[in-house]
Amino acid sequence: MQVFFSNLGCKLNQAEVERLSRQFLAAGHDLAPSLEAADLHVVNSCTVTHGAARDSRKTARRGARLNPRQKTVLTGCYANSDPREAARLAGVDLVVPNQEKERLLELVHAAFPETAPALDTDESGLPVPFVPLQFGHARAMVKVEDGCNMKCSFCIIPATRGRQRSRALEEVVSEVRALTAAGYPEVVITGVQISEYDHEGRRLYDLMRALLEGTEIPRLRVTSIAPWKFDHRLLELWQDPRLCRHIHMSLQSGSTATLRRMRRPYGADGFRSLADSLYEAIPGLALTTDVIVGFPGESDEEFDESLAFVEAMAFARPHIFTYSRRPGTHADSLPDQVPHPVKKERMARMLEAGRKGEHDFYERHLGQAVEVVWEQQQGDGRLSGLSDNYIRVYSPPGSDPGLVSTITAARLDRLDRQGVAATPLI
Repeated sequence: MQVFFSNLGCKLNQAEVERLSRQFLAAGHDLAPSLEAADLHVVNSCTVTHGAARDSRKTARRGARLNPRQKTVLTGCYANSDPREAARLAGVDLVVPNQEKERLLELVHAAFPETAPALDTDESGLPVPFVPLQFGHARAMVKVEDGCNMKCSFCIIPATRGRQRSRALEEVVSEVRALTAAGYPEVVITGVQISEYDHEGRRLYDLMRALLEGTEIPRLRVTSIAPWKFDHRLLELWQDPRLCRHIHMSLQSGSTATLRRMRRPYGADGFRSLADSLYEAIPGLALTTDVIVGFPGESDEEFDESLAFVEAMAFARPHIFTYSRRPGTHADSLPDQVPHPVKKERMARMLEAGRKGEHDFYERHLGQAVEVVWEQQQGDGRLSGLSDNYIRVYSPPGSDPGLVSTITAARLDRLDRQGVAATPLI
């Protein structure tokens, strides 16, 4: 079959799509060049916000409208949050819940007549052959854990992903070795709550140390470390230049009162103290975060406090969201829901603060040389890449396309409309 994957949501979803794509390739299928050309459309859905759930429904219906002969498989968090509605969507032929996602290829072969030979795997459960995927970038996502045991009042993820569980350390190391052999210059370690990684008593520190010592991956990046669960032993690992100077820690609000209603186990002062220690320990660190505006009960004073906190923290990039009510969460029933016009106005102000922080972070690094993974060639002949400390860079037009999927030093020359214009130093 010609298979097209649509991914909505987080880096964890992206990691799952990459792994599923390799499984379908190893089983004899091909990746379709477009949705219209596909025999099978696999939608890895999201439901973290009302908008994400709406987009998941639209994406799931779209394939059959473009190609009536196409089969559609819907999986992911939206499929778990409302399985009956998911099954009733026009054009959806098969719904696979998150807990069955690892068996998606097997379930597709059972449900449809286009059955391929059995999947061949190596000792780590990875498909053979292990081929690079042309998704327009040179970084591979590796899922190390799934699920969450937290009870944040706004979050539906524990209901859609289940309890926290971790992959075996040896299995992760084997996957990263395979990705290295396939030519990927960077691997991103991801999950719902990677700070809670725990397999047979081995924690995130042990996993990251094993990856640095037991693989030759040129560059390793971590995502979403919880501010209340930061293992300070990790700081010693940043002595290895292969570990990217980039840490993502979700803030959600710079107001401690709001954080209490969110059921987040930290306050603004504790977050600031940890961030200060990270900046001191890792020169040039890019600290990125998530911020919610318009949470129930957020007063003008609390929003102003949160805005001032974001402005003061100098985040390299804050990802900013308006609060979205999710049925089944505690926050959905909280009083003092913030009116939409107020949320919209607060969103605009927080976005402006975020843009300024990103601009200032980029500007502080102008003139420096950074290590860049060149991901793809743009239509105008420029190369797009990402520095180890999360700066989006663009080479001059006419740069050697052979640099794609390699790491080189690059001098950061000037601010660009989309990031930073840089000169490869080769």
